[in-house]
Amino acid sequence: MPRDGSADQGFERTLRESCIAKLAGWVVSQPREMNLGMGLVTASGVLHEIDVVAQHELTVGILELKNRAEWPPEKNDVIVFFAKILDYLCLSPVLLRSYLLPVFVSSYAFEQSGLAACLGLGIHPVAPQLRPLPILIDNANRMLTEKDNGLAVPSGDALALDDFCARIRNMASLLAGADANARFDYFSDLTIAVRAFGGVAVAELAVDLRAMNAECSRLIQVFRAAKGG
Repeated sequence: MPRDGSADQGFERTLRESCIAKLAGWVVSQPREMNLGMGLVTASGVLHEIDVVAQHELTVGILELKNRAEWPPEKNDVIVFFAKILDYLCLSPVLLRSYLLPVFVSSYAFEQSGLAACLGLGIHPVAPQLRPLPILIDNANRMLTEKDNGLAVPSGDALALDDFCARIRNMASLLAGADANARFDYFSDLTIAVRAFGGVAVAELAVDLRAMNAECSRLIQVFRAAKGG
């Protein structure tokens, strides 16, 4: 049965077109990609549609997209996405020769269990007012560089930036083992290793991630004002 032009499909099409236009040098998958953009099959024998796969040299971005106002992404959505990736990995360990970047993009805010599951499974969540941890780290480094280069910001905000950076470093340390590239190891074309990771209070970290995003947005405005922008 042909698929209709639903809101989800429109969101996927728009994001794919944006990736093609803005990611110079990246190879972006076609609609309804069933082989992870690399002609791969699964251990289960059942292929899974991956919304967008973007490849650049040794980096493979694997994107799940949701556009549901009435039903925000929750833990089952995230776990199914993780299972799709694992199904390909279990038959094609060669994937681990690349840097895997699983990303879950939602046009609406995550349900709390969905956000926590993303953190625990090493999936980068993206939503309105929600930057993933690598983007927060990049934003923090840019602001630190501007401050170190002499940009004058109020002393209270300079201290707030230091606290913000410390919180980011702590979260990055706690979640380092969740990253797919740390969790899985390539041994041979027939063998992978999986490191156990867990015991982290991801529900609390999900709350912290939202708070750090709000603080990041506030600090960005402070720095823009300091530059006269």
